[in-house]
This record gives sequence, structure tokens and C-alpha cells, in this order.
Amino acid sequence: MNNKKLSLRQIDAMKAMYMDYKSLSVIADTYGVSRSTVSWHINNKDWAAERKLSESEVFTSFTDAKKTDFIKMTQSAVNIMARSLQNLSTRHEAPTINEATRAADILKTLDNILRLDAGSPTDIIENQDKPLDNTELKKKLSVDPFADMEEEENENLN
Repeated sequence: MNNKKLSLRQIDAMKAMYMDYKSLSVIADTYGVSRSTVSWHINNKDWAAERKLSESEVFTSFTDAKKTDFIKMTQSAVNIMARSLQNLSTRHEAPTINEATRAADILKTLDNILRLDAGSPTDIIENQDKPLDNTELKKKLSVDPFADMEEEENENLN
């Protein structure tokens, strides 16, 4: 390989080959340069970062297509569930325990989806990290049936 100077057009063509995932050897052979020259352009001109960005854009569009497919599948599943629940509710025999459990699971899943859409938690979460002030503590103790016993025991100990 000789150390010839590459034109801007040749460098752009090398970059295009790199972006098309051609190997460094193929690019170097095509333009009569060493692999290290191709590597230098890849590293110093941020071709690798640009290719990585282009990959993520491709994956993003791929993900958008998958989101569309997921929405269609979800709509189909909801239609199937609605028909199944309608059939279950209108038939003459009572649902079996298994059928009733599955219907309850469907409702729970739909409730979770609605809660997520609304930005609400899907489970009951108790905030135990927040310290109580005196007013809140007195309020809780006033409704606690065992609070009087504990106060009497503490008074007896003193």
C-alpha cells in the first residue's frame, strides 16, 4: 500500500462503505490504502459514533413499528377478553372457580393499565419513610386502642 493522499470524494466514499458495514480490509483494498489509514479516519472523524447513532435511529424506528404491532395485538386481546367475558356472563351455567379467577385477573390487569395511564401506582404503597410530627402522632395515638395501655404501663414504670 502506498501513502497516497485521498481526495474528499474518496474519503466520503470510504465513509459510505463504512456506514454500509463493509470491512476495513475491503475499504482499504478498494482505495489502495492501509487498514490503519481507514482506522484513523474512523476514529478521528467520528465515523464510529455516527454509525452507532444511525444504528440507534434504525432501532428506534424498529421499536416504533413494534409499538404499532403491540397496540394492534393489545386491541385484539381486549376484544377477545370482552367477548369471552360477555359469553361467560350470559351463559346459563355459573362460571367455575377457575373461570371466575381468570376474569378477576383480567379486571386486575385492566385496572393496572388504567392506573399506569393515569400515572397512579398499580399497588398500594404506604409511605413509611415520612417522619410524624407531634400533631400526626397524637392523632394516630388517639385512635389506637392500645395507646392508653402503653401510657399506663409507662406511668407505672416511672
